Amino acid sequence: MGMILVVTPNPCIDKTLFVESIHPQPKILVEKVKEIAGGKGSNVSRVLHRLGIEVGHFVLLGGYTGQRVKSLMELEGVSVYPAWISQRTRVVTTIVDRNWQQVAYFEPGPVISTQEMDQIVLTFEKIVPSVELIVLCGSVSDQSANSIYYRMIQIAKKNGIKTIIDSRGVPLIGALKAQPWMVKMNREEAEETWGKKIYSGDDLHKFYGFLNSKGIDYCVLTLGEKGAWFRGENVSWSGYSPKVTSINPVGSGDSFLAAFIFGLVKGKKWNECLQLGIAAGAANAQTWDAAVITWNDIQLLLPEVKVEAGDIF
Repeated sequence: MGMILVVTPNPCIDKTLFVESIHPQPKILVEKVKEIAGGKGSNVSRVLHRLGIEVGHFVLLGGYTGQRVKSLMELEGVSVYPAWISQRTRVVTTIVDRNWQQVAYFEPGPVISTQEMDQIVLTFEKIVPSVELIVLCGSVSDQSANSIYYRMIQIAKKNGIKTIIDSRGVPLIGALKAQPWMVKMNREEAEETWGKKIYSGDDLHKFYGFLNSKGIDYCVLTLGEKGAWFRGENVSWSGYSPKVTSINPVGSGDSFLAAFIFGLVKGKKWNECLQLGIAAGAANAQTWDAAVITWNDIQLLLPEVKVEAGDIF
């Protein structure tokens, strides 16, 4: 299989400051600092690369912080395809104490001009013919970028390339109109998109019917510690998460998606892809750093992931 292109419209520098205590003080000594390239697509790209999959990271970047994101991804061996914008890339700063209590500060994302958006889409269009699958990940930085996924899916379809989207809100609603091949959501995102709560297997089928009526063939729904659910035409699989000690669940959904795609690339069956994804998500939750799991981490948990035909509720 050729290159997987992962699109990240709203990346960040994900900076973590480790301190003894978060309690307010005039001066707090930082014991350790960590920086990684953040954003859902950055996480998905990182895990795919660690699993040996050829991946390209198409990412919107601006300013010195954008340069830093590019450098951080390249240091990990990921090929970066930057689309440069005038405003700088955001920084997310998380403060963590010795008891794993934390507080995070999210900077606003950059505003993208109409001219910049048109250039981003043109840059994307030039890369598309050389890729096998496109994965669209995460939020957008500002309402100025709400149409980006819709436009990219249209381009992918013209080139006969399948798309998977993991997003929410207005950008996702717009993207559904372009009919991506697969949608991956968590429960909260699904309920927000559908406008209804999901309590039962019947609700799951109705939710899939909602997506299918819009031309979506496949859906994956992650349910946190409970597990995940996959649905396609005439096929439904439920997977149950192993019991692990969770240190930091951030990036678990992204690790799930990367491992699920790894399964697709390797020609695995749907139930096997689901099992891989759940094992990866659980493995990620056991560490502080997001999306730095390895194949060995996944293998250790695979035997503990139960997958069966039918609905998870």
